[in-house]
Amino acid sequence: MSEQNSQDKKFLTYNQQMKLLRSKKNIVCAKTPNKSILVRSGYFNIINGYKNPFVSSVNENGEHIYIPDTSIDQIYCVKLFDEDLRSFLLKYITKIEEEVRALTGYKFDECNNDGMISWYDTSAYDERYTLQNKMGTISKAYSELSRSKLDYVKFYMDTHKRIPTWIMIKVVNFSTFIDVLHYSKIQVPHAICK
Repeated sequence: MSEQNSQDKKFLTYNQQMKLLRSKKNIVCAKTPNKSILVRSGYFNIINGYKNPFVSSVNENGEHIYIPDTSIDQIYCVKLFDEDLRSFLLKYITKIEEEVRALTGYKFDECNNDGMISWYDTSAYDERYTLQNKMGTISKAYSELSRSKLDYVKFYMDTHKRIPTWIMIKVVNFSTFIDVLHYSKIQVPHAICK
C-alpha cells in the first residue's frame, strides 16, 4: 500500500468544511443555510468555481487571501448569477443555431441545382477544398446519421433512397455541421453572413 501523498485532500464532513472556510479562508460561513449550500453545490464547485471575484491576493504559501467579510452566501450568489446567465444565453444560442442550420440547408440545396446534387456528392462542395476534406465531412455526416435514433431519420433511411440535406444538417453534431458549412460552396456562408 502506497503512502498517501501530502497533497491529497482528506475527507471532511460538511461541518469540517465550514470550519475550514472560517478558520483558514476567513469566509463567513456558520448557519444551516450555509451548510445547505455546500450540500447542494459541493465545496469544490462553489469555492473553487466562484472564488475569483473575492480573492484580493495570494500569500507567500500560494494560498488565496479573500476580501474581508466575504461570505459563502456572496459566493453562492455569483454561482446563481452564472447559472441564470448561462440559461439566458443558451436559450438564444440554441435559437440562433437552429436558424443558421435551417438557412444552411436551404442555401446548400439552392446552390446545388435546387437539391439535384446531393449533400453526399463531393461536387456539392467548394472546389477549392481537397477531395479528402469533402469525403471526410461526408463520411462523418453519414456516420452520425447512421447512429441516430430519431424516428424521422430511421423513416427516411428505411423508406427513401436518400437523406435530404435538411435532415442531415439538423441531425449532425455541431462540429460536423461547421465542417459542412466550411466546405460548402462560397454562396452558402455568404448567405449566412447576410
